[in-house]
This record gives sequence, structure tokens and C-alpha cells, in this order.
Amino acid sequence: MVIKLFNRDTVYSPNQQLYGYTVLKVIGEGRYGICYLVFKDNKHFILKQLKRRILEKTRQKINFEAEILSVTQHESIPKFIKKIGNKDFFGYILEFKAGKTFEEIIFEDNYIFKRKEIYSIAIKLINILKYLHGINVVHRDIRVPNILYNNGNLYLLDFGLARWVDNKKYTADVDFSYIGDFLLHLYYTSFETKSIIGKPWYKELDLSAKESLFLKRLMGINKRYGNIIEVEEDLLSLSIDIQSES
Repeated sequence: MVIKLFNRDTVYSPNQQLYGYTVLKVIGEGRYGICYLVFKDNKHFILKQLKRRILEKTRQKINFEAEILSVTQHESIPKFIKKIGNKDFFGYILEFKAGKTFEEIIFEDNYIFKRKEIYSIAIKLINILKYLHGINVVHRDIRVPNILYNNGNLYLLDFGLARWVDNKKYTADVDFSYIGDFLLHLYYTSFETKSIIGKPWYKELDLSAKESLFLKRLMGINKRYGNIIEVEEDLLSLSIDIQSES
């Protein structure tokens, strides 16, 4: 069955056939597209359907995700399989990665992350960003719905806003504030509200001076890091401190 919504794109329901792929379920919808879990030849894939109004307004921009993913070769980034579609439908097929997003882990499972876990996760994320920045790609959307976790493995998803670094409009350091915001979500899982008066995170959270400075530099409150290597060096130092405390 195909569901047509007023002023919205067609949403395909389970068992619908699309270009040889069987739709299993919708797994997410954002501003630019709808993502489905699909099945073909005994394998799962992700089908990303791009929305028509976005195509009409920003057709040139939608090619960046496919272009960038088609050249990335990293085990923590879904592989680009192929483009599909016609004049009425445009999308592409991506490798399926199993796991839960951090949005699900934090807000549905109510999981509380320990400090060691936070730094282990952060190091994995930095390793992905080292690769991307090394090939001149800035992700620009590192958020809890776009990072998948499964048995210690971390996957970075949704490259819809990713761009080639040109050091003018698109700079690699944009990703740093996203990293900081992501880490704050992990820190706040263990936060217990003690006051009804809202305070900034660096006053609410129980952080060491080094942790606070690290996050402030990521967020641009203090002097921003110059590159991902500097971020990694301070992160590894913090991780050693946490290990020595236990």
C-alpha cells in the first residue's frame, strides 16, 4: 500500500516494492528525506527517498551526499550502493548498519553513561572525524539521531549536510561544536537536577577543570581547536586521567 499525504511526499508502507527492493518499515524522516529499511537478495539495506520540494529548491545540493559517500571507505560510515529513481522519485541505496541511535539509547532506554564509556565513545567518534577531515569532508550534522551504537561499534550516519571543505564557507572546525554538543548529551545522562533555576552546562555538570576547558574549546566558548588532531590529543589526555582515577 502507498500512503499519499496532503502536501507531502508519498510514504511507502511495508511490502511495497521499490526498484526491486521490498520496504520493511520507515526508520526515520527528516527535512530532506525519508529513510526506509528495505530488503533484497537476503540482505538489508537503507533506502533514502529525497523529498520533492527539497529537490525542486536545492537540486544541486542533494548530490553532495551521494558524491561524498561514494568516495568514503571507512568501516564506521555506511557504503553508498547506488542511485535509484525517475522523474517522480529520487533516492539512493546505502549499506545497512545495525544498532541503536544515541537518541534511542538516551531518551527511550534512559541509559546512564559512565565517564569511561563517554571517552571510549568520544575516541571512536574522533577517529571517524579524523578520516573525514583527512579527505576534506566536514559532516556538519553530528547529532544523537545520526550516530549509531552497537556492541561497542560506532557508526556515523546522514551525510545530507556534509560538504567538501573549502576553508571559506565550509570549514572543518564546524564539526567541533557538534562533537561538544553530542558529548554534553552523554554527560547529562547522569545529571540529577538540584535546582529549578537553569544554569549553563559548565556550572551544572560535575566536570574537572580539564573537561570543562575541553568542552568550552569544542563549543567555541574558549579558543576553538585548530584541527582534529588537537582535539584528539586533549581527548586522549582526558581519557588517561579517567583511567588513572579508577
